[in-house]
Parts: sequence; structure tokens; C-alpha cells
Amino acid sequence: MELAEEEGTEPCFIMSKKLTKTDLDRGQNRLLIPAGYVQAHLIPFLSDEEKAAASLLDDATKRKKSSSGAGRSKKMKLAESHGGVEEQADGEAAIEKKKKEAGRKHGGLPVSVHVGANKWKAHVIITRWDSSNGTVLKGGEYSRYLAQWSGAKVGEEVELWGFRERRGSPCFVLRRKESN
Repeated sequence: MELAEEEGTEPCFIMSKKLTKTDLDRGQNRLLIPAGYVQAHLIPFLSDEEKAAASLLDDATKRKKSSSGAGRSKKMKLAESHGGVEEQADGEAAIEKKKKEAGRKHGGLPVSVHVGANKWKAHVIITRWDSSNGTVLKGGEYSRYLAQWSGAKVGEEVELWGFRERRGSPCFVLRRKESN
């Protein structure tokens, strides 16, 4: 992994996975990092400050949806308790639709990801989603560089490696897995 060695510290393995349809879907705009790899490799790689920025500090406390309705709004719970779902005014419905289309702002840790042999560099964020507890690389440049990267296909196996740039910032390399 010569790029990492040229740019900073020794590379550290983060994950390996087969790409899924949603990993490559421009509308999804994210690469899901499997939970086992987050625990075993990503969390130990990051500092406490970086974990906090990526919403990974409270890893021992899993935030899962429960059947008690933890993920529903107060308005929805109130409407359900009164025997039905309250209808929204036309203006409110339009605002809600626009919010959903824009996607929720999750915050996260800004990082660079070098992609493939051509060494494209994409600026994305690492964050954990509240709703699914999934950890993802996501952002505007994800769909432009990573999802469309070198004709990657569903089922193709990739690896994510981490290293620290000379100034100490976490950085990653996403590449096709080498055959043994």
C-alpha cells in the first residue's frame, strides 16, 4: 500500500466486503461498513475526538429502534394514541416531503478516501446513523467518485485501509481486494 506509506503512517486494515447494490446506488450515496469491522478495526484506529465526531463514542450503548416507538415523533405518538394518524396541512406535507428528499444531516467526521489505482481522492464523512446504527462513508463526492469508481460492480470484493496523513488526520484507501 505505497500511497499510505508515501502520504503518512503505516496502513491499517479496516474492512473487506462484497459491494451491494445500495453501496453503488448514487441515490443512497454511502458505503456501509459492516458492524464487526467497525468494532474490531475502525474504532481502535480513531482517536476519542474522531470517534465522537463520527458518533462512534457510545458504541457500548446501541441505539436501536424499539417496538415501543422510540423512533417516532411526539406528534405521531399523540396521533396514534388518539386512534389514528393525524393528517397534515398541505403546506406541512410539502415541507416534510422536501426534507425527506434532501436527506437528514447526520454530521460526522470529515475524511479523505483515495480510490483505486488512479489515486482519486474523495472528501466524505464517516458517521453512524441513528435509525439503523449502521456506520457509513457518505457525502457528495461518494457518489461521484466511489460509487462510480472504475466500473465497480455488485458482488465485487473491496478493502478499506486506514492511515494517518503526515499532519495526523485519518485518511483511507478503498481498493479492489487482491486475489490470493
